[in-house]
Amino acid sequence: MSEFFYSKVYIKFHWGFSVVSPLSSKSKSGLLLPPPTTLIGALSYGKFRGKDLVKIGGKTCSPAKNFDNIIAAARYEDNSAGIYIEDIVRNVVTYFQRPERRKEKAYRYNIVPTGKIYSPNGEIIVVFITDKIQPQELEKLSWSIIRIGSKEGIVSVENVEIGKTKKVSGRVTTKYYFPATVKHDVSPFIKYIDFWEGGQTWGEEGEKKTYAVPISSFPLYSVEAKVEAEEAYDVGGEIVVVN
Repeated sequence: MSEFFYSKVYIKFHWGFSVVSPLSSKSKSGLLLPPPTTLIGALSYGKFRGKDLVKIGGKTCSPAKNFDNIIAAARYEDNSAGIYIEDIVRNVVTYFQRPERRKEKAYRYNIVPTGKIYSPNGEIIVVFITDKIQPQELEKLSWSIIRIGSKEGIVSVENVEIGKTKKVSGRVTTKYYFPATVKHDVSPFIKYIDFWEGGQTWGEEGEKKTYAVPISSFPLYSVEAKVEAEEAYDVGGEIVVVN
């Protein structure tokens, strides 16, 4: 049986981050925490920097496709918080135009309200769990994370903790988001947010997946949730729930 290792990455924002909700177009609401796909993309950047596309099984894919067997989750660090804002951003909107307009420069850009989490010097804790990457490489890739979400979301890695996971089940407490299908205590501090899975292969659309996010709305900070887990992992004294 393969051993599962974890990397717990302590990340500091310079100003905050922006990850927009799935299928957003003219108005782009932002997510309150970076979803697993964003975190895995940030981890893969250290290995595939400078490569936008790779070939896997004869298909054109995002480099993050090489890491799609990694479990990823995030929460705000205990002494950190953020606030949700919407900023005016100049975006490419060509693909929302009628076919006859798509080649015209006048319709290439537009102003789009875009959701962001403002958290100068705020910190999040990101956990990666895998049995496919050796601990030494996992640690190196964790230290190589330089941004979260949009290209302007520059971050600094403050610390990385590597260790073996312990698989657990039953009633647990966690501050990390988890699939909303997992049985859990109802709370006004749990927000149900659509993330997505897949979509790293060219021409294949990702699928929405609803997560339960234990979080206070204003300011944004992570809180505890009580969960009945079938599959969860102890990562240095904290619990990440998978199923």
